[in-house]
Amino acid sequence: MKLNKAEIAAIVITLIFITLTIISPLWDSNASAIVTISAGNPASAEDSDLLASPTQTSEASPQSNVNINTATVQELCSLPAIGETLAKRIIAYRDEHGLFNSIDEIMSVEGIGAKTYEDIKNNITVD
Repeated sequence: MKLNKAEIAAIVITLIFITLTIISPLWDSNASAIVTISAGNPASAEDSDLLASPTQTSEASPQSNVNINTATVQELCSLPAIGETLAKRIIAYRDEHGLFNSIDEIMSVEGIGAKTYEDIKNNITVD
């Protein structure tokens, strides 16, 4: 069976479409979309604004400042650039040296340098 040019073109276009459909979500893994299907009354403008905005996780942007003197591992992990290992080091440092007197003192913890401090300084407190 021999395919004509139109059939080959249709197959190529279909393969390109399928490939792009599969790959496109990987290009921006942080993007999220909400699709809502409803019956009945249309949503209010206020509801539409809420549905149109992408959702945010606490790991991406903490809702409030994290108190580094009282935070748990999980709370510390909500900070940018802080994973479980660094969170445990912060708590170990706090247990060994006492409470932090200022937020910049967190740079005394092994693995937290100026860059990490810059990433988290607006999201931490000692109050």
